[in-house]
Amino acid sequence: MGRLEERGEKPSKDSVLSHRLRRGALLVGGLLAAVYGALLFTAGGAEFLESVAGLNPRLLFLPLLATFLSYVTMSLSYDGIARAAGVVIRQRDMLRITFVANTANYILPSGGLSGFALRLVFFTKKGVSSGRAVLISFTQTLITNLMLVVFIVYGLASLVAAGNVNGAALIAGATVATLLTLLLTLCVAMIYRRGLRDRVMAWNLRLLHRILDLSGHRSRFAERVERLFAHVDEGMELFAINPRAMIAPAFWIFLDWLFTIGVLYLSFYSAGTAVTFSQVAIAFSVSIVVAIASFVPGGAGVLEGTLTATFAGLGIPLKASLLPIFVFRMAFYVIPAVLSLLLARGAFAEVDSPVSKELL
Repeated sequence: MGRLEERGEKPSKDSVLSHRLRRGALLVGGLLAAVYGALLFTAGGAEFLESVAGLNPRLLFLPLLATFLSYVTMSLSYDGIARAAGVVIRQRDMLRITFVANTANYILPSGGLSGFALRLVFFTKKGVSSGRAVLISFTQTLITNLMLVVFIVYGLASLVAAGNVNGAALIAGATVATLLTLLLTLCVAMIYRRGLRDRVMAWNLRLLHRILDLSGHRSRFAERVERLFAHVDEGMELFAINPRAMIAPAFWIFLDWLFTIGVLYLSFYSAGTAVTFSQVAIAFSVSIVVAIASFVPGGAGVLEGTLTATFAGLGIPLKASLLPIFVFRMAFYVIPAVLSLLLARGAFAEVDSPVSKELL
């Protein structure tokens, strides 16, 4: 970027985005190196090396397969919602959009907003109106969180019934499930009750305007925020009109979570550590919510810390969970992110429209 500025040229949007992603990837890599170094010191490096020596390399294919299936089912859920909204995008393009947007979510510290914005840019480049683009992403996010609650409740119920959960893990899982349930209940109520929707949207819009006033950025961002709220309102209205069209996307999202949690479960399996799917579902659900809410790039350190703490509460010590967590990080985060950065240059080249300047 510096050389471009010396020649008096303005960096392209592609170069800016690629630079941010690469810088984010380096930051995540540094954080992960420090975190795993500390965890190795705590767990004991010798025992970790023994675990690595006992790892069956052939079984490592299983977490990678689950990761691939997770991306495929996620893209199918987007495709189903898009078709319900009257939008048709080729499956290959939808998979690429899903792949690249998720990579942005993992690398850029935005609590999921970077991937949301990047999907909107890609959708609009495919001829989708900005309103429909927001509708597709918002609806998918809503159903995704609803399905996450299903897995949390399943894990809690199974562990309580088996007597395999202590107070800390139970409280953590129940807290996440309660907060998500309250939020999703409010969203569903807003979908079918126009008056409630108008009041909640107006209250949040006033709150954001106050925040923008305090930060001195109202003139820059107020119009974008209002436009986003209008598109979310449009998405809720379409959901209310055609709820049956959401059955197929909900099924694909259920499978997406099943495969995603399966990546962590199969990581334990490949490392030869015995766990139940219920234990993995609880630990993953709590950790992924905390990692996203932390706004730390890739949840580096936050994800690992929450996973190890939750597994410890479920009776699985650090020395037994460290290697599977490392395999999970590599299979679900690192390898897809590296592939995306290497292979998705064409996708980043599309991010050069006025819409992208508004969203990214």
